[in-house]
Amino acid sequence: MSDKPVVDLAVDGHVATIYLNRPDSLNAFNRQMRTELLASFTQVAAMPTIRVVVLAARGRGFSSGADLTEGLVPGQTVERQILDEYGPILRLIETMDQTVIAAIPGVMAGIGAAIAMHCDLSVMANNAGMVMAFSNVGLVPDGGASWNLLRRLGYQRSFQLLAEGGKLDAAGCLEVGLVTKLADADKVLETAQEWAGLLAVRAPIALRETKSLLRNAATQSFNETVAGEAKAQNVCLASEDSAEAIAAFMAKRSPVFNGR
Repeated sequence: MSDKPVVDLAVDGHVATIYLNRPDSLNAFNRQMRTELLASFTQVAAMPTIRVVVLAARGRGFSSGADLTEGLVPGQTVERQILDEYGPILRLIETMDQTVIAAIPGVMAGIGAAIAMHCDLSVMANNAGMVMAFSNVGLVPDGGASWNLLRRLGYQRSFQLLAEGGKLDAAGCLEVGLVTKLADADKVLETAQEWAGLLAVRAPIALRETKSLLRNAATQSFNETVAGEAKAQNVCLASEDSAEAIAAFMAKRSPVFNGR
C-alpha cells in the first residue's frame, strides 16, 4: 500500500468533491483506493453542511475498473472482496442524504463504471465512453452493473453488451440514461461542480426525500410508493425549509434553505 493517498477530498461551501487519484493506472481500483473512497464517503455523509458530492477523477479517465495486478488478501474470496470492500461504497452512494454527481472525464470501465452508474447524476466527457470488458477476461459484471444496465438498456441489449465485452460511447450513454449530461473533457469537472452548486441552494430535505423515494421505488409496488410519497411529503411540509419556500414565493424573493 502506498504512503501517498489515492483519494482526495475537497470542500467548498455545501459541496464536497472526492477525487480518485491513481491517474497512472487510469484510476484502477486497488485495496487502498477502496478503503480511502469508503472513508471519504463516510466522512462526507456525516457532514450536515454538505448537500451535494461530486465524485471526480484525476487524469484522463474516470476508472479502468479493478486493478488486476493486485491479488486477494490471503484467505479472501472475490465474493467477499466485492461484498465487503465495494458493497459499502455502493450502499453509501445509494443511502446517504446528499446528492452524488459522477464527473467522468474519460473512459469508465468495469467496477468503475458500475460505481459511476450508481450515482444520482453524472456528467461525462463527450469523447469518453463506457467499457464492459468483463467477459474478455472470463468474468461477469459486478458492483450492480447488471442491475443498472438492465433497467436502462433492457435484457437483450444488456446481454449483448456484456457478452461481447462491448463499448458504449458518450452519446449512447446519454441516450439510454446511463449518464445525465455531456461536456467537453476539460469542462467535465467544472460542469459537475457548477451543477452541484445549483443543487446545493435548493431545499436539501426535499432532495434527500426525493432521492430516497426514487431509490426505493425500484423495488416497491405502486401503492407502496404512493404511501412513501405521502410520508415524505409530510416530512417536507413540516420543515422550516417548506415554510421558507412558501414565504419566499409570496414575497417574490429567492428562498434561503437551512436544511431544517
